[in-house]
Amino acid sequence: MKEGVGKSTVALSLARGLSSKGTTLLVDKTPSCGLWRKLGRQDDFWCEDKLCVLKLFKRPFRIGENDLKEALENLENVYRNGWDFVVIDNFSCATQENHLVKVDAYALTVFVTDVPNIRSTLDYSMNFPNKYALIVNMVPEGYRIPVELLGEFLFKITVPLIDTSDLSTFLKGIVEDITEISSKFS
Repeated sequence: MKEGVGKSTVALSLARGLSSKGTTLLVDKTPSCGLWRKLGRQDDFWCEDKLCVLKLFKRPFRIGENDLKEALENLENVYRNGWDFVVIDNFSCATQENHLVKVDAYALTVFVTDVPNIRSTLDYSMNFPNKYALIVNMVPEGYRIPVELLGEFLFKITVPLIDTSDLSTFLKGIVEDITEISSKFS
């Protein structure tokens, strides 16, 4: 997956939708701190109603070994707070071998891509056991994605070129389904 396909925007919209159903943590795992820049925040952790957001890295693009260790400790500590939902804005090309990804190994994985990158995203998704949803963002009007490209996902959503404020409409089904699935584990 590449940068600029709307991963952070989708993660934020999904987290906002889930926060209407319960306490939600949104984790910005991107080395660019893209979500933080999008939100215009300076602090590393903040909450608004039932939504809390954690910035995992303190310095964009300058991540050393100590930063990774500290990030993993922060992640493990914040996960202990008993969230109803956790949404991760992961970095591009995150793999199961990465310690920051391993900690989320049993998550319902949502992959976000755009039309030119569907095949590479599907190839990449083969590294993950739980392929929950595929969101193809910024789909041009009239474009039909071949069914055989949509892979083994429970949810397959295409989002046209829209204003980001309308994104929640397209994610409503996923929010409802995740809420139902989580209630089975409560």
